[in-house]
Amino acid sequence: MSGINTIFTKNRVITVIILGLIVVLAINLLVYLQSGVKEELLPVRQTVDDLPAEHGLPPVYFPLDSFTVSLQPEDGDYGAMLYVDLTLRLRDEKTRELVENQLPELRNHLILLLSQQSPASLISAADKQALLKRIKRELNQQYPSGQSPFVTDVFFNSFIVR
Repeated sequence: MSGINTIFTKNRVITVIILGLIVVLAINLLVYLQSGVKEELLPVRQTVDDLPAEHGLPPVYFPLDSFTVSLQPEDGDYGAMLYVDLTLRLRDEKTRELVENQLPELRNHLILLLSQQSPASLISAADKQALLKRIKRELNQQYPSGQSPFVTDVFFNSFIVR
């Protein structure tokens, strides 16, 4: 009989340990979700204003070659670098041709804009969203005046600060 009691006692101990782990994991998940981390996530939904001008056509994406720039120094640290891949969402195919024709100028403007950043200005999701808006604004300023913006959105494909 003592052998059977030992088996039941071991099973109870294992059951209590498993239940304890489940409770600890549930508490950690609850704390994580309540910590506000979800507010830092980039929004995925788009508004109607973000859609291409020609409703029935699929969006036109234009991936740019990678950018590697030195960032502005902070506290004597001159070694910070930004590696970033961008994709532009364009208004239409005609705009793609315009971008291809002006690509050296556009890349130059982007390199200058990106190299003005400091590592501290690229930490949060809000900082990155602000940078995307600045990039979009900078690119659209290169388009002839009086025309509607040709870049409807800008996306990061990779983003590394070293």
